[in-house]
Amino acid sequence: MRQDSIQPLLPLELERVIFELAAYTRPLSVPSLMLVAWRVKAWVEPLLYRVLLLSETWSVFGTGLHGAHQYPYEDNGIFSHTFAIPPAVLRTSVQHLCLPQTNHKLTKFLLSHCLFVRDLWALTDTEASLDLVGALRPRRFYCSVTAIFRKTTVDFVHSMVSQITHLEIFDEAEELPEESWFSLGLIPNLTHLTFNDEAFLPLFPNLFRTCASLRVLALVMLDFVVHPVETSDDLARDTRFVWIPCKQYVKDWTQGALTGEDYWSRADEFIERRKSGP
Repeated sequence: MRQDSIQPLLPLELERVIFELAAYTRPLSVPSLMLVAWRVKAWVEPLLYRVLLLSETWSVFGTGLHGAHQYPYEDNGIFSHTFAIPPAVLRTSVQHLCLPQTNHKLTKFLLSHCLFVRDLWALTDTEASLDLVGALRPRRFYCSVTAIFRKTTVDFVHSMVSQITHLEIFDEAEELPEESWFSLGLIPNLTHLTFNDEAFLPLFPNLFRTCASLRVLALVMLDFVVHPVETSDDLARDTRFVWIPCKQYVKDWTQGALTGEDYWSRADEFIERRKSGP
C-alpha cells in the first residue's frame, strides 16, 4: 500500500496530538515518526529542529527532556548534513539556537535562515557579528556585546535588542567604560540581566537605578570551583540580586530550552521565596 493512501483511523486533531506528544517525549523517535505518513512528517519535523546546539565540530546536539531521553546528536546521523535542512523548516521551526565555537559558514547559514529564533546563545569568538544577527529579534540573548557590535561603544537602542527580556553578558567589566554598561537601561523590555565577571558587582547598585524594569540581576559563576563572592550590605539585601553557581552550563541552557527549567527560572523562584520571608 502506498504511504500517501493510508487513511487515518482517528480524528486528525487527536492523531496529531498523539504524534506530537510522542515527539516531545522521545525526540530521537522523530525521524522514524516522519516515515509514517506525509501528514505526520509535517507535524513532527519542526519539533526535531526546535532546539539546535552546535558543537565545535559542527555537530548538533543536546540533552534529554528532564534527562530521561536523549535529544538528537550528530553521532546518531540525524544531523549529518546540517546544510540540507530545508530553509523553510529552519525559518519556522528553530526557536532556540546555541552557537559555540563553530565554522563561520555554518554560523552564517543558520543565522540567515533561523529568523524567528527567540533564544540565541553566541559565544565570544563566534563570528556572529551585528551583520548576521541584526535582523533577529531574540527575547533571550547570551553573548559578548563587544563582539557583536565589533566596537568599543555598544548601541543598546538597536532594533536587534528591542525585544530582549533576558540578557547574559560574557564580556569582562573592563571592556567598556562604566557609563556604557549603565546604558543597558535603554533596552525597553529588559527584566533579567546576568554577568559572569565579578568585577561587575560594584556596578550593580547603579544598574538597579538605571535599569528600572529589572526583576533579576545576577552573577552567574561558571567556575568548576565555586567560591563565595563579596558584596556590599545594600546589594545583599536587595531581593533582585542573585548569585548563581552553574557548573553544567550547556546542560542548563538546553534543559531551559526544552523544559523551561534553568538558572533563570531558579532565580525567579529564589527571589519569590526571599520576598515571602522566612
